[in-house]
Amino acid sequence: MSSIKLHFPALLRVVLALCIMTIWSTGTSHRAAAQNALRIAAIVNDDVITVRDLDARVRMVILSSNLPRNQQTYQRVWPQVLRGLIDEQLKLQEAERLSIEVTDDDLNRAKRSMEQRNKMQPGSFDRELEKEGIPLETVVRQIRADIAWAKLVRRRFQSTVEVTIDEIDDALDRLERNKGAPQYRLREIVIDTDDPAVDEQEIAKRLVQQLRSGAQFDAIAREFSQGATAATGGDIGWTTKEQLSPEVAELVDRMQPGDISDPIKTIFGYQIIQLSDRQILSGPDPLKSEVTLKQVFLPVPPNAGADAESSQKSIASAVSETAQSCEDMDVLASELNSPAGTDLGTLKIGELSPQLQEAVTGLNEGELTKPIRLPSGFSTIMVCKKVEPESDLPGRDEIAERLRAIKFETFAQRYLRDIRRDAFIDTRI
Repeated sequence: MSSIKLHFPALLRVVLALCIMTIWSTGTSHRAAAQNALRIAAIVNDDVITVRDLDARVRMVILSSNLPRNQQTYQRVWPQVLRGLIDEQLKLQEAERLSIEVTDDDLNRAKRSMEQRNKMQPGSFDRELEKEGIPLETVVRQIRADIAWAKLVRRRFQSTVEVTIDEIDDALDRLERNKGAPQYRLREIVIDTDDPAVDEQEIAKRLVQQLRSGAQFDAIAREFSQGATAATGGDIGWTTKEQLSPEVAELVDRMQPGDISDPIKTIFGYQIIQLSDRQILSGPDPLKSEVTLKQVFLPVPPNAGADAESSQKSIASAVSETAQSCEDMDVLASELNSPAGTDLGTLKIGELSPQLQEAVTGLNEGELTKPIRLPSGFSTIMVCKKVEPESDLPGRDEIAERLRAIKFETFAQRYLRDIRRDAFIDTRI
């Protein structure tokens, strides 16, 4: 499951923002405002979400997402925020039903992690929220729900989620096939409400407009996306075109890093795609391989005839067919009175001359070159040790963890949909 993250793009601006956001309507008395805050926004089974709860979360979403701070934004986002609060309540209820406990240590660890990500002083989480006017209870509630849900999903699906060797091999094969091809780092927002009364396309269009006006993509994805990547801010990770739906694959080549797509109708609902980065997928650079080399050198004098050169070449060929180890190279060099030392040292292939690079590249430990004609004679070289550079491709453990995370998120989404379907939910506004 993904880590918990809350964005505060400009905490120092929050005070000013709150002055604007707290006055949603005018001309009401303090008593009327208090009564309005206690109105019911939704009933979720036996629990109530008040207008005050909704208002606090909407303000937090607007601030953390860098959305325009006005009444129009409030009116546009509250339906989706309310849906998020309902899902949050369902998660907490299910966690309580299954006796999932969120400890003070869990909450404190989450707070410390958020302090680090937001460059806050250690131990200042509660104080900073209070100082900036962000309701502590709405943030802690969200943290508690995320932790409880993560524990619940892990417990419920731990024995179900399995990544097989074949799945890892298939992923590696796919990466190998795509060497040299573009790879895309994408984020997504998926709008798929399962509610025929909701105009999903219109919601997606409004979100695109807000995103292109400067709203933070990851914060919007966390609050509004119904995709399996919502908890990670919509981050799909690095992917190739063959892993994308045809509609998205056709689009990404025309996008530049930072671009945000129009809503795309796919089998998953309406998708909004952001291209974060593009790179070429590649394996390790062979010229960065580090090799330890030994040689047997056989000189050819400048005035030597063809017979002498042919003789030395034949001896060099015999060396390449006879030597089995680097110790053999030392013995043969001594027996043949080689005038040059056998040790060429340890260096990267890219540091060799072009002629030697061509001869050595591709050899494994214990393998020899054919005789190499140098200006002053013939050299036969053995690779005594070879250290390959790190590949740009992910390793098996990393691939397995990615596949496992995707499966957990998919199961979690299905689980929440089942809970939502069986719940009593009554929205009052």
